[in-house]
Amino acid sequence: MNPSDSHNIQAKGSEPNQETTMISFGKSWLIWGCAALFYCYQFMLRVSPNVMADDLMAAFQVDACTLGILTGFYYNTYSGLQIPAGTLMDYFKPRRVVTFAAIVCSFGTFLFSLADSIYVAAFGRALIGAGSAMGFLSCLKIGTLWFPSHKLSLIVGLTVLLGTIGGVSAGYPLAWLVEIYGWRHAMWLVAFIGFVLATLAWSIVRDVPPDALEREVLKSHGDTDTHLPQTGLLRNIIMVISKPQSWLIAVYGFLTYMPVSSFPDLWGTSYLMTAYQLEKPTAAMLSSLLLAGLGLGSPLFSVLCNFLQSYKATAFIAAFGSLFFFVLILYVPGLPLWVLVGCLFFAGLFLGGQFLAFAMTCALNPLSASGTAGGFHNMICMLSGVFFIPYIGRLLDYVWQGGYENGVRSFTISEYTFALSSITICLALACMVIVLIKERY
Repeated sequence: MNPSDSHNIQAKGSEPNQETTMISFGKSWLIWGCAALFYCYQFMLRVSPNVMADDLMAAFQVDACTLGILTGFYYNTYSGLQIPAGTLMDYFKPRRVVTFAAIVCSFGTFLFSLADSIYVAAFGRALIGAGSAMGFLSCLKIGTLWFPSHKLSLIVGLTVLLGTIGGVSAGYPLAWLVEIYGWRHAMWLVAFIGFVLATLAWSIVRDVPPDALEREVLKSHGDTDTHLPQTGLLRNIIMVISKPQSWLIAVYGFLTYMPVSSFPDLWGTSYLMTAYQLEKPTAAMLSSLLLAGLGLGSPLFSVLCNFLQSYKATAFIAAFGSLFFFVLILYVPGLPLWVLVGCLFFAGLFLGGQFLAFAMTCALNPLSASGTAGGFHNMICMLSGVFFIPYIGRLLDYVWQGGYENGVRSFTISEYTFALSSITICLALACMVIVLIKERY
C-alpha cells in the first residue's frame, strides 16, 4: 500500500444533500511514519549487543551470564514501563511522549558508549530501554487515532516491518562499524541519530486528527461520540488487567516473542559463528535474517488473518511454523548455508504472525484504553527478554567445559544447543496456549 494514497469517505451531515467530504490519509501516514522511524531506531539499539558480545565481555571482563544481565537491563526498564507508558500515551498523547523518548534513548546510548564500568553500562542500557518503551506504543496509538479500525492490523504489520529494518541495520552494517571504529565510537555515532529523530517528532507528529477523520475513526470502532472521551489512568489499567483474556493473549505473546528477544538480540551471532565457523559480520547478517523475515511476515500475516477471518488460526500457524524451522536450525547439524539462510528467514517470517496479538488485545479493550492495552501486552512480551537472555547465559555457564578464546569463555555447539532449546520449548507451549484464547476477529 502506498502511504500517500487517500481514501474517500462520505461524511454524513444533518442535511441530506451535504457535499461529500474527501478525507485524505496522507497526513496520517506521515505522522505514523515519523513514529515508526523512532521504533526502527530503538529496535536497532535493542539488538546492538548481538554484534559486539565478545567486545563487551572483553571490555568489562564478564562472563556470559553477566553479559546477559547487562543486555537484559534494556528489557527491565522497557517491560516495567509498558503500562505507565501506555497510560501516559493515552493521557499526554504521542507528540510529547515520542519526542521525550527519543532524547532519553540518545542520552542512554551516549552514556553506554562512554561507560568505563559494568554499572555505568547497565544504567545506559536501562535508559535506552526506558526511552524505547514508548516506541511501539506510539505507533499503535497513532494507528488507533488516525486510521479506521480495519487498518489496525496493517498498521501493526508495517510498524514491525520498519522496526525490523532497524534490527537488520544492527546486523552487518553495525558489525562493520564496530569492526572499523570499535564499539564505543560506533555507538556514539548511533546516539546522534536519536536527537535528529526527536526534532522530527516534535515538528511532524500531531495528537488530534481533523474532526471529519476523528468521527470516521470513532465510527469504525462502533463509537457514536464525536470526539474520543478522556478516561482516567487507573481506570484504564483496571479495565485491561481485569480481563482473563488479556492475560492469555499476553502469555502467547511472551512465549512467541522469546525467540526474538534471545536469538537476534544477543546469542544468535555467537551461535552461528561457532556452529558454522563464520566471521562476525557474516554471522550477524545471517542472524538478522530472522528479523528480516519477521518484518515481512508481520504484514503478510495480517493479510492471511483477513483471508482466514480468524486471529486464532493465524496465531497458531505462526507459532507452529516458527517451531518447525527452529527445530531444523538447532537440531539438524551442518545444514548447507543456503538451507540455513532459508530456515532463519522463514523462522522469522512465521514469528511475524505473533504481532497479531496486539490487534487482538486492542479489539478486546475500548479505544480510549488502546495505549494501556498495548502497553500491558508489550510489557508481558518484553519480560521474555528480562528472563531468558540471562537465563540462556546461565545455562551456557552451567554446561561450559572450560574453553577460552582470547581471554573470553568459548562454548561448543552442543552447549549452545542445550541452552537455546529454551526457544523450541516456548514455541511448543505457545501452540497449546492459543487453544485457550477466544476468537476476537
